[in-house]
Amino acid sequence: MRRRPAPLVTLAVAVLLTGLAVVAGLGLAPREVRVPIAVGAPAEVAGARVTARAEQASRSATRPPAASRARVEAASALAPPPAPPYRLHRAGAPLERASRTPAAGRAVAAGAATGEAFTFQVGTLNVQGSQHRPNGTGRAAMHASTVLGRGVDLVGFQEVQDDQLAVLRARLPGWTIWPGQGLGNQGVRLQIGWRDDLFELADTGSIITTFDHQQRPIPYVLLRERATGGEFWVIDLHNSPRDQEVDRDSATGAQIALVQRLQATGRPVLLMGDTNEKTEFGCRVAAATGMVGSNGATPTSCVGAGPVKIDKIMGVGGVTFSGHVVDYGAPVRAATDHAFVHATVTISPSVVPGG
Repeated sequence: MRRRPAPLVTLAVAVLLTGLAVVAGLGLAPREVRVPIAVGAPAEVAGARVTARAEQASRSATRPPAASRARVEAASALAPPPAPPYRLHRAGAPLERASRTPAAGRAVAAGAATGEAFTFQVGTLNVQGSQHRPNGTGRAAMHASTVLGRGVDLVGFQEVQDDQLAVLRARLPGWTIWPGQGLGNQGVRLQIGWRDDLFELADTGSIITTFDHQQRPIPYVLLRERATGGEFWVIDLHNSPRDQEVDRDSATGAQIALVQRLQATGRPVLLMGDTNEKTEFGCRVAAATGMVGSNGATPTSCVGAGPVKIDKIMGVGGVTFSGHVVDYGAPVRAATDHAFVHATVTISPSVVPGG
């Protein structure tokens, strides 16, 4: 007698046959479903507001769920844009100060042609270099405070060392000090300083003389007074000390020749510095150039009023002095073995700049 199939086996066979029929009817390949998306329709996705693009998206049934795709798109929308491409450019020539235009030059010349006088304070100061006495930088700081405290606008410094130059530059804000290191190591010893708000630099130069058996430059500058446009030359010097009379006389001769050359430009000339002679230098220079001294010295009375010092200020070409001071007041005496000699000077330009 034949056995009937068990109920569970019959049920399994029926389910299997049904599944095969469904697959055959639907097909094994997944179908593609096109889902239209409204243009500009916003949607909130994982805290970010995302707007659909203006086109229809074709999505396969095998792709990730819509929510996952939206998160990826949202993350892409929030990511920063890629950096733009860049190029390296070769550096050009350094910037240079623009030259004066002819029109600007004529404007300044017109103001100076009137010979309008201007007045300021001038001084000369041997700082006593760091190699001669301890605390060179501290004493340089004292000198800077002295210059500012006395209201001096233009100073010739002597015996300056590199460390002292750095202090003077730092402690005299708004000043230019020339030549700095521009004339070499020997050229550091003599520096000309001035207030930038009163004067601008128009020209520079130097000559070589013998100082204490060494060849050293004597610096000079052409300054232009800003208010009037008037120009004048400034020379700063230091001549050999002690018994070096031959070198001192030779240097004085070169300095006289320099004054005469600068005089020939028609501009006033100021000379200042440590001459290491009380009377001989002043009398010789005055006789050869017509220079007068801040202490009242003239070519016919070349010594001037006392106390007569080796530190001198002289001028020629529309230059007059008043208020001559031999200053040993604090902190001068504590900072150097020289006096700070300063005076009021009035300059009346007699030529046109550029003439």
